[in-house]
Amino acid sequence: MASETKSSSKSGSKCNLNESSVPLLEDTETTTTPEKIELETKNVDNNDEKKEVNETKDKKEKKKKEKKEKVVKETTKRSIDLCTQNFTIGLNVLDRDEKHVNQHINITFEDVLGEPDPTHGFEFVWRLSYLLFNATRFWFYRLIAAFIAIPLALLWALVFAFINLFTIWFLTPALRVLDIILHYVHRIWSGLIRTLLDPLFSSGALLFNNIRTRRETVAVDTVTTA
Repeated sequence: MASETKSSSKSGSKCNLNESSVPLLEDTETTTTPEKIELETKNVDNNDEKKEVNETKDKKEKKKKEKKEKVVKETTKRSIDLCTQNFTIGLNVLDRDEKHVNQHINITFEDVLGEPDPTHGFEFVWRLSYLLFNATRFWFYRLIAAFIAIPLALLWALVFAFINLFTIWFLTPALRVLDIILHYVHRIWSGLIRTLLDPLFSSGALLFNNIRTRRETVAVDTVTTA
């Protein structure tokens, strides 16, 4: 009997331990899960906050970059405008031929075409031809000048720059040297003429002058005797 009671007590104690262990584990699991959930939610919230902060930082950086780019573009435009204004202060944009260099090609429709009184065509044809003449000349010149003006300006600028360089650094100094040499040649030549040739020329002039006066006196005597 005692053995039975012992076995029963042991089995019962084991059962009780098993029964008591199961809910303890369950309780621990139930107690830890909400904490884990809270931690996960906190981590998620922290991650979201970090993402929002990073996004706001990126947006601010993008805005700063855009502002800097705009400022740089505006400054470059202003600098270009200032440079063009400084280099083109004396340029007359309205009257572009102040010195009348190309007035010989200032030709209008009336200078080229004209219908005399007996031969008048239709009025709308005349008006249309006037519009076509002026419009084609104006826009054709503008379109072609837009492509040709800048390269030709560079070409003629190089040509006249070379001419200025040649005259400034070669011709003018060479002519100045020639002037100096000719100055001394003139002094030497004039001295030689004054010392050697002037007495001969003066004596010859006096000689021929006396001969002329004698002839005049002889002519006067003949007239009086006659």
